Amino acid sequence: MACEFSTLFPGRTTHAVDAGCAALDEVDRLEDLLSIYRDDSEMSRLNRCRSNEYTTVPEVYEVIRLAAGLWAETGGGFDMAVAPLVRIWGFFRGPRRVPSDAEIEQALALCGSRHLYFPKTEWTLGFRRPGIEFNPGAIGKGYAIDRAIRLMWNHFGIRCALMQAGQSSLYGLGAPAGAPRGWNVDIGDPFGSTRPLARVYLRNRGLGTSGAANQYFEVNGLRYGHILDPRTGRPAGQLASATAVARSSAEADALSTAFFVMGTEWVRSFCETHRAIGAVLVPLKTDKPARGPIVLGAADVEVSA
Repeated sequence: MACEFSTLFPGRTTHAVDAGCAALDEVDRLEDLLSIYRDDSEMSRLNRCRSNEYTTVPEVYEVIRLAAGLWAETGGGFDMAVAPLVRIWGFFRGPRRVPSDAEIEQALALCGSRHLYFPKTEWTLGFRRPGIEFNPGAIGKGYAIDRAIRLMWNHFGIRCALMQAGQSSLYGLGAPAGAPRGWNVDIGDPFGSTRPLARVYLRNRGLGTSGAANQYFEVNGLRYGHILDPRTGRPAGQLASATAVARSSAEADALSTAFFVMGTEWVRSFCETHRAIGAVLVPLKTDKPARGPIVLGAADVEVSA
């Protein structure tokens, strides 16, 4: 999943080493199933399918079903069925380039969870249009964290841990002794300052952050970020970064992408109707006076002064 996974336990946690190793083994197992960078993965086999139905393994079915629900919930701001778009922009194995309007329209016709349905047959996916391809990049890390947390809970009795994938996906299980608000996680400055913008507290909550500060290319002085708006087929650009806090890491991952795509006012409305969700948004820099992050919904946050 192109990043390092790590798990932090409070001191003297029983079975911490065994639990941590088992969690990383679970991540490796899911990587073998979900990675589109491995031609022999189950997700890659699914993406090569050109039939109207495909029976897959439970984990791939589960993540696609979850993603489809989040696609509907976000009005298309998050969509896992966008692999052709990612490919034409060169964000999958390159070269990175600006595609023509015609190429974007052709790719959009091959994208979209609207083409997906779920037959009654177990673990089976149905396609109203053959050739739909999935990119789990905006949900896969969070899903792997959730599965690993579940494994440590069920098999090792772990009740307190912080699991992290790269710098953008986390889950805080329980709360360390003396920290009733939960695990504290700093949100970095997308504009490069080493000083964090805010601190979020996680107690049985997942966190995901999306931004294009590190993955982009420039053409003729214009910057094109890797987060694409599934509705237009073009890079999103309303925010510098978007962080979501949710009940699971997978949900937080996907929602952070949707928040980055949809912008502040949509996120404000979403958090008002989804009381378990929180957001920390960083606006783009303009010639106006600098503003701090915007905190919305159910996020336990301290903003840096």
